[in-house]
Amino acid sequence: MKAVVKSVNWLAAAVLVGAIGIAWLQPIHFFGNPDWASPIVQLAMVLGLLVMTMAGRQVLKQLSSRQYRWLLIGLVGLIAIVQMLIATSFVDVARADPFFVRQQALLLARGSHHWQHYFMIYPNNVNFTLLVANLLKPLLKLTQTPWVLLNGIRFVWIDTGLISGLYLLNRWRYWQPGAVSFSLLWLVSVPVAAFGLFAYTDALVLPLLPDSLALLTLGLSLTGWRRWVVLIGDGLLVAVGVVMKTNLIVLWLTLVLMGGVLWWQRQFSGRQMLGWLVSLVMTLGVMFAVMRTAQQQAGYTRQVDAALPVTSWIAMSLNPQSSGEYRHADFARVNQMPTAAAKRQQTQQMIQQRLHQMGVTGTLVHLLKKMRVFWATGDFDSFKLTTQWIRAPRWYLNHQRQLQFWLVLMTQTIYLTMLVQAIVTLMRRREWAVTFVALAILGLTVFHVGLWEVEGRYALPLLPGLMLLSSVGGRELPVWHLNRVMQRQLTWLVVVLATISVVSLWQTSQATRITDVVRGNQGNGRYVVSTVQKIGPGHAVTTPLAVSGKSNVLRLKPVATHGRVTITLTRGAHVVKRWRGSANELTTLNYPLTAAGNLRLAIKNIGQTPVRYGVMAANYSPLTGRVTAKRHAYLQVVIKQQFIKPHALTTGAASLAVVGCVALATILSLGRLRPETE
Repeated sequence: MKAVVKSVNWLAAAVLVGAIGIAWLQPIHFFGNPDWASPIVQLAMVLGLLVMTMAGRQVLKQLSSRQYRWLLIGLVGLIAIVQMLIATSFVDVARADPFFVRQQALLLARGSHHWQHYFMIYPNNVNFTLLVANLLKPLLKLTQTPWVLLNGIRFVWIDTGLISGLYLLNRWRYWQPGAVSFSLLWLVSVPVAAFGLFAYTDALVLPLLPDSLALLTLGLSLTGWRRWVVLIGDGLLVAVGVVMKTNLIVLWLTLVLMGGVLWWQRQFSGRQMLGWLVSLVMTLGVMFAVMRTAQQQAGYTRQVDAALPVTSWIAMSLNPQSSGEYRHADFARVNQMPTAAAKRQQTQQMIQQRLHQMGVTGTLVHLLKKMRVFWATGDFDSFKLTTQWIRAPRWYLNHQRQLQFWLVLMTQTIYLTMLVQAIVTLMRRREWAVTFVALAILGLTVFHVGLWEVEGRYALPLLPGLMLLSSVGGRELPVWHLNRVMQRQLTWLVVVLATISVVSLWQTSQATRITDVVRGNQGNGRYVVSTVQKIGPGHAVTTPLAVSGKSNVLRLKPVATHGRVTITLTRGAHVVKRWRGSANELTTLNYPLTAAGNLRLAIKNIGQTPVRYGVMAANYSPLTGRVTAKRHAYLQVVIKQQFIKPHALTTGAASLAVVGCVALATILSLGRLRPETE
């Protein structure tokens, strides 16, 4: 068994080595992150952060217990303040799956038992919708804009992972400097902030790995009935994760396998191991039974012929054109089949065709592409979660791409550094808790890379585990003791790398030309189930537009319609521009550059036949977030500012400032790494 545990840890380390190569040399350029710094810049940043980590560890070790405790308290307090500011400053409109969850939860919270057709297609989201509905019921009695409160609840839940991580580091005797290291990672983590705002299952599952590991650790330290109360609670917690998000079955299987590891280490007797396994099976069964009853009470009845079969995700994962990600064409191909049997037959045919088409070599290449999607980005898809906000600071909306470039560079640097230190932990430590995280890494990688559809955010449950391994691995790294000659040589190396980085960042900025910027967007109503509004002859619709800055381009979504319309854009009492013509031709509308303000769009049907436009139909406003008793329609629209002269991605001054700060911090850190005799 000792050899097995070592092999598991080393295999997980090998996966992370591959992840480092992918994340450094082959990050994902499509979807949320279009702009990346060059690998040489990324390498320089990681080396600088590793040096700062070593120096910081030396400083933290020199603090007294009292000083260290107050530093940690201040850090945790800062985390709470930052999260509170984020929760109140940013409110997501919710798009795609989260939109359907939010809309259905509002209906359930108001007593309706009518379910949208979306949930007949995707029954896997019913349980989470019931949870959100039960949260909304009391909140709607307090306010008709409950989204900030829900943000706060998500952050509180996510922070159970922080508490569990600190508890584990204390139990592992890695408290100083591990606790501050872990808290710092939590504070600067873009995924923690982004998924705290994302109204979907990801925030629910984010802290489950450290929470489960902490409960298991606590349970093993107890005896008698107290032990079993905690262990059964651990099983229930993970069972909740499984019924909310399918891929958490990997964490449940990790608990099952850990029973054997703990029995081998004699922390479980044979009878206790059997009881542990039985309790895991029973808690999972009980949770499924409870949720089935809750579904029935909420009026949900599964329509077998409408639901996508499990094999549809496997078929989608084998699409060589999408690297195993979701593709609407694959969904539509299966969804159009009239019966469950026809859907299964269609997916089986797709699986066989794609495996035959790719062959053995092609399949292996495809799996490597899926591996890239799963492990390449340290933001875990944070920047593709939403494209529209009910509330967000104007400075963020108007400079989103530039800010994202620097945030991605920071996040990827931290991610690569975490992976390096996590590998050290996996290779040097043999404790069962390290094996627990290693099994989770291997399990989720095999599940999504080898079998299921893949997205970067599906690796999110591993993030706290990587933070823990990194905090432990930081202490395992050898500390440099530099004499004055070595320090001087490394200082010059820092200067050289900093110079190269500034030049490289300037080249990246000049090569990336920004021709337009989105000032407003309402894109809901075209995912899975398209929603349209019919405007009869002589009738009109008017909608307010949320615009974050100057704009001069408007895009509408007419749906297969040839009628004639008059479209009027106004700002206050002033008519900005009026267009007249066929609805199908009036899709991209240019107008004089107009400042942000009270913009309104009116569409009047001046023809003899109805016209149709894509809309979002919801019981809450995407502009204010206010919940409404009746469902209202909001036009699908994109508002942009088209630049006459393309803008650079960032400025030379910004590049110089960022690189200069990192270089200065690295040089100062090198000064801390002198031999104690000097």
